[in-house]
Amino acid sequence: MFFDRGADTSVMYMKKIRHSRFRTATIFLAGLTLLIFAAVAHAQTLSLLAPAIANENGALTTRFGVTVVELPILKGELMDGVALVLKCDIGLSEVSDYWIDSEVAEAEFVSTLKFEALTQEFSMTLPSRSTPLKNKNLSSLLKEGWGTIEIALGPWNILERGQKYSLSLQTTMNEVGAPDGLMRYLYFWSLDAGTDTTFLLNFTY
Repeated sequence: MFFDRGADTSVMYMKKIRHSRFRTATIFLAGLTLLIFAAVAHAQTLSLLAPAIANENGALTTRFGVTVVELPILKGELMDGVALVLKCDIGLSEVSDYWIDSEVAEAEFVSTLKFEALTQEFSMTLPSRSTPLKNKNLSSLLKEGWGTIEIALGPWNILERGQKYSLSLQTTMNEVGAPDGLMRYLYFWSLDAGTDTTFLLNFTY
């Protein structure tokens, strides 16, 4: 009987490669776990008040609200210099049973939130104001600016009696200047539908 030293060397070499790959995979998974843990650690829970339709002096208006559940986390991010932007896209469509739904109206709400170190105040921009809202109390500022959001979609008479409509509200929160789809922090939304950021309200006028 004899042994092929070349074959034995090849087996040892293959074992080393497998061991190396195993170590690499282990390191990769460990790193991925750390990234997921870091993302969850920075996760912010926001709660969305379901939208409603109202007639405000002849204007078709949608009303909803956004509140922050984990306020200390958000406060820490802002004081670390992170500026955030809240975007809400609202669309009203006429529902068709036999054809594609047709869009009746659309609007956008954009609000930025940051901390001003010089004055030690939190600052929020709103579309309805020419100057930012400012307050040293973040909770009070959020309640004033985002507690009740009203957006006009057009004149009330664009609605037709007996017609079915669908109101969509898509909301995102991101770091100012970040590309679409790329977030530094994860923001989870408290909705009846789970963690989706889109809310649909179907109604008949």
